[in-house]
Amino acid sequence: MIEFRVSTSGLEFDEIAQKISGKLRQKLIDRLTDVVFAAAFWGAPVKSGYLASTVYKDEGKVGAAASYAACVEFGTAPHEIRPVNGRVLAFEVAGKMIFTPLVHHPGTRANPFMQRALDEALGKVDLVFADLWLELVGD
Repeated sequence: MIEFRVSTSGLEFDEIAQKISGKLRQKLIDRLTDVVFAAAFWGAPVKSGYLASTVYKDEGKVGAAASYAACVEFGTAPHEIRPVNGRVLAFEVAGKMIFTPLVHHPGTRANPFMQRALDEALGKVDLVFADLWLELVGD
């Protein structure tokens, strides 16, 4: 599982954001959370679709609940894989069954789909804030 909190902290107009009403600031955070959620859902790598199906949003947080989400986001170092409930691992490679007590996994390259989602939201902050402001004051 991996999770990020969406806030106005670190934005160029954070000082202004801290001065606007709590309700308006919360609406901004909610809208940015929606942007991050959509970008993470549609940007999640797809093999089975499970990872994308576990992307969620909850009160200013966006995450992916799949047990391997952090491994996809940050990658993994080379490591050994050993059997847990038996003496050998069994898997298929090119149509041939392989049985072995140990696998030397080369690791996986990071696929930072959540970071890309956060970056997308960061790039849309001005637009989201402007839309929200126009809703508040009218056209």
